[in-house]
Amino acid sequence: MAEKDEGLSEKERELQAELQSLLLRLRQYQAQAEQKTQELLFVRQALNEHEKAIETITQLKKMKAGDELIVPIGANTSVYVTLSTTDKIIVRIGGGVSMEKDPDSSIEFLNEMKNELETTQRDMTGELQKIEQEAQILQARVQELASRSGGPRQA
Repeated sequence: MAEKDEGLSEKERELQAELQSLLLRLRQYQAQAEQKTQELLFVRQALNEHEKAIETITQLKKMKAGDELIVPIGANTSVYVTLSTTDKIIVRIGGGVSMEKDPDSSIEFLNEMKNELETTQRDMTGELQKIEQEAQILQARVQELASRSGGPRQA
């Protein structure tokens, strides 16, 4: 009878070790999912900014020099400005470098950047889904092991 108890104890130890390992991996997946979700949020914000810039440039193309605009400066505050030109847009192209472009070239550039962000968003969403699927599989296995280890002992 003592041999059976030792066998059960060894089996229970192995079960507990596997359960601990699975829980650790599950926490890692959860941390990865949380990080990926934050990264996706930043990508979505960048996409919204690109869309807003494209729409603003599109509206500016309809205006002429001398037209007055209200420009937000932050903290729910705006100022009146007079448009000096409508044919020059300054676009940051990366690495702290900006370039003067005409409105159509600016929109084209921003659309290219937006397309890259959309591709990144799709890729990241796919990665997040894979992480979540793996986490669900691990969660099911953890529940299975937990129910086995908590079940009644057989003599």
